[in-house]
Amino acid sequence: MKKVIFLVLIFCFVFTVAAEEKVTQLGRHPFYKSRDLKPADLKVIALDKAGEVKQGFEMAGNGELVFAFLEQIQKADIQTIELNPGDTVKWMLFKKGKKVQVKNDVIWAGKKPITAYNFTIFRDGKLYEFIVPKICGNISLKNVNEVPAPTCKLKVEPAEAVLGTPLKIDLCGSQNVVKSEVTVTDAAGAVIKTITLTPESCTAELSLDKVGEYMVTAVVWGQYEMKSPAGCEIAVKVIEPAPVVVPPPVIVKKSPLHFLLEGGPGLLKGTYTGMVWARAGLLVNLSADKLDAIFTLGGGVPVQGTPWKSFLMGNALLNLNAGPAYVAGGLGFSTKDREQVVKKGGIDLVGQLGINLFRRDKSTGSLFGELRAPVITEDRDFEHNHKLLLGFRYIF
Repeated sequence: MKKVIFLVLIFCFVFTVAAEEKVTQLGRHPFYKSRDLKPADLKVIALDKAGEVKQGFEMAGNGELVFAFLEQIQKADIQTIELNPGDTVKWMLFKKGKKVQVKNDVIWAGKKPITAYNFTIFRDGKLYEFIVPKICGNISLKNVNEVPAPTCKLKVEPAEAVLGTPLKIDLCGSQNVVKSEVTVTDAAGAVIKTITLTPESCTAELSLDKVGEYMVTAVVWGQYEMKSPAGCEIAVKVIEPAPVVVPPPVIVKKSPLHFLLEGGPGLLKGTYTGMVWARAGLLVNLSADKLDAIFTLGGGVPVQGTPWKSFLMGNALLNLNAGPAYVAGGLGFSTKDREQVVKKGGIDLVGQLGINLFRRDKSTGSLFGELRAPVITEDRDFEHNHKLLLGFRYIF
């Protein structure tokens, strides 16, 4: 058993040594004869020796890469580097005589660094790093790295928008992206809008001016023009705004009943003696701002003494409003205001003409004139029993 294990270890060691080929000298078998290769010569190699390049790539197991290599080397970013002792390459093309040959897993085992050109070729999501020693032009594959593919993550909010509400397009969750393009199409497939975004500016707002269904599609690109394997699509809908419901006007019911106070100077006919008077009462709205019923009771005091005396008077009137002005009429009564045969108490015909001076909330102030003329009651002539009043009325 120990003998078998020993043989296996020896085999693995021999295989490992055989898998690594040390190169201590370059230039003896050059792929391209030049002791001082220039970057421009690499493009010449691709053109003049395309057949031999193809043959070498196929021998190295990378035949699928040759056309990308021949095309991209014409515009590749070629850098100058040092190949140091101990550096490795996966394979190296060279020519022995006129035959193209390949060495795999090559280690540079020279005593000093050598100058080489370095560039990359991209194909199918992989980045191939090549070096070409300046002394021999041997094309060598150093590394192969996977390039992360771009992934698309699209958000559109809201999914159902009221007409006039902007849509927010968000591609910030996408990965490995260099640029993005968003296309908006209507239900018929017509393109409405195209928006270009970048990782630094990965959101946009979009306003659609028609009701309908739309499709928002995003495509993202990564490095080396890699395109996302699948685009992102989100369907959105633009709907009519809800009809505006105007609430019915709030009707504030006003109380039909109001109190009032009124008073002022006046004249008593006989010899037109002056007086002051005051009344209190109620005002009832029969028709808003048009027709009122007014009931008042009060009295007057003549400014002269005997035979004049204080008296009572009351009114029951209908008041018609015409904007700020009003006119009222009805019946009243007055008691005797002087000790004289021709002076008697009784029923009066009352007429008023006035104007509102102000209105605040439920309060109104007005100025009016009033004529009181005797009616119905016998032996009360107009000449001795009528009254003229000037009054201020406050309704509350």
